Amino acid sequence: MSDSPSTRAVESDVRTRLMRAAELLLASSKDGQISTREICARAGVTAPTLYHHFADKDALLDAAVLEGFNAYLARKHAVGWSGDVLDDFRAGWDMHVSFGCEHPAHYRLMFGNPQAEQTVPAALVAQEELARQVTEWGVGGYLKVPVEVATQTMSAAAIGVVLKLIALQADSTHPISTNVRDTVAHALFHPQNARDEVAAGTSRHARLLLDALPPDFLGPLRATEVALLREWLTSLTDNPPQRRTHT
Repeated sequence: MSDSPSTRAVESDVRTRLMRAAELLLASSKDGQISTREICARAGVTAPTLYHHFADKDALLDAAVLEGFNAYLARKHAVGWSGDVLDDFRAGWDMHVSFGCEHPAHYRLMFGNPQAEQTVPAALVAQEELARQVTEWGVGGYLKVPVEVATQTMSAAAIGVVLKLIALQADSTHPISTNVRDTVAHALFHPQNARDEVAAGTSRHARLLLDALPPDFLGPLRATEVALLREWLTSLTDNPPQRRTHT
């Protein structure tokens, strides 16, 4: 068979129909289980046609996950960061919940299986991105709890909310989402003024320790370098770090 533009268009159309059929069946399935026979019937093709385009049903579902994840990432990267950590957390949460409610089939494929976080590549990448963001918040002194605890809490809470809303056939404006979001934020993040006090206190203790150290303890540091370090610590004590702007 020649690989003409028309042939490629037909092949692409069949592939797309199979993916859409799988997504629609998943969206209407109560337990997330669908069969190859159901997919083929919905797409109007035979099983050999499915196997021509995908190795098996799992490969078809993997392709659907990848497509959904690319859409998820595009929406996530389009979120405008304000530089206010709590506002940014809420914006990221709302985006996540909104995507899940609007794309229930994709979301179930990515996060509906309890083992998905460890086995589905898209879910793994999503978790890695969340971990990097939460680590940044932890380094900035914004978190009340260890980074790992904050990451797991955010992930569990957000996924649980989305799956509940999907089951209710509700959208992302449902009070369940906003109530859980704000409860999680209160549990995990320091208020801004408290974070500034912690930063100032840390700098103050470091400066006092520097003053108490014997000169020979500072090793190769020159007197001018010690003076500069003391100046920096004093500045941090008097002017604690402000909110960092995301890029």
